[in-house]
Amino acid sequence: MRHTPHALFSLAFLAGLGLASSARADSNDPGSLLLFHEFDNRAGVLTVYTVTNVNNDDTVAGGNGIAAGTIDVEFVYRGRVGHCPPTAGAGVPQNCLIDCTEFNRTYRLTPNDTLTVLTVLDNPEQVQGYMYAFAKGVNSPNPIAFDWLIGNSLIIDGLGVFNYSVNPVIYRAGSELEQGDETDVDDDGIRDLNGSEYEETTDQVLIPRFFGQGRVIKSDLVLINLSGGPEFTARVNFLIYNDNEEVFSANYPFKCWVKTPLLQISQVFQNDFLHFQTNQNPNEILGAQSQETGWIRLDGGVATSQAASIQDPAIIALLVEKVGPYMASANPYSLGLQDNGDLLPDGPFGDRD
Repeated sequence: MRHTPHALFSLAFLAGLGLASSARADSNDPGSLLLFHEFDNRAGVLTVYTVTNVNNDDTVAGGNGIAAGTIDVEFVYRGRVGHCPPTAGAGVPQNCLIDCTEFNRTYRLTPNDTLTVLTVLDNPEQVQGYMYAFAKGVNSPNPIAFDWLIGNSLIIDGLGVFNYSVNPVIYRAGSELEQGDETDVDDDGIRDLNGSEYEETTDQVLIPRFFGQGRVIKSDLVLINLSGGPEFTARVNFLIYNDNEEVFSANYPFKCWVKTPLLQISQVFQNDFLHFQTNQNPNEILGAQSQETGWIRLDGGVATSQAASIQDPAIIALLVEKVGPYMASANPYSLGLQDNGDLLPDGPFGDRD
């Protein structure tokens, strides 16, 4: 059977499904806080989260019978209760925007323990959103430095169809903190990604490749705003490069969390636009020259509420590439750090400490 270049491209693409890179370009070490990009509890979709405690200290001191490497981990889901279309973002009715409500669970992990949950059972109240998990003192509500946590998420959409597995973004405790120290340095109840409580977060997000969007290829971008909180609308600036160093700009506003098709962000992502209306390289992709590629640079522009404005908000992004019923994703790269990420202030003023 003779395959066309497009068919060969599709087969080669599908052969690589399920591969995921490290959670951060500058760190793949265990941490004290894990940020999971997405959960999806809609009918027909299954999200699986795993958190593992790699501390192996099983010595018991004192009379409580608890091993030294034991830790409590709080899961904080941020999402929405009702179902919205996949294009839910700034351009849809207000009652369809994610409201970023909070749902919590706390679990105990003993040394070398691993916990896997189905999010639809762990959090039956919400439909879509994201989750972060952080280490707490045993039998204590206070977050602590405990750089022994790793994790993974798996999303299956459709009966028997594997979609994608990806690692969370991992944040180690602040550089001045010893293991076991409380991380809420300013005592405001917010997990600050400022270098003092936890590692600073990414400044620019770099996605090394996207495929031109067309009839078969329809990809989504997950965006999380870490500056301000749920009452802030963050505007993300995009630089979109074709395969011949030609650059186009776009911006996209959203609240809290969104998963949106690339073409809802800009028509620049269209394969036909890249192929026929840009100075693209006619020799790429070799063997499938009709399929265009490019790459993306994302940076926060401004986040605003009714009462405050934050320049250069901290943004987390994840590209989920789709070819027909199949999907694949890998964590992007990062460039630089910034100290204004928070999980997660409420109210119109954000975190003012």
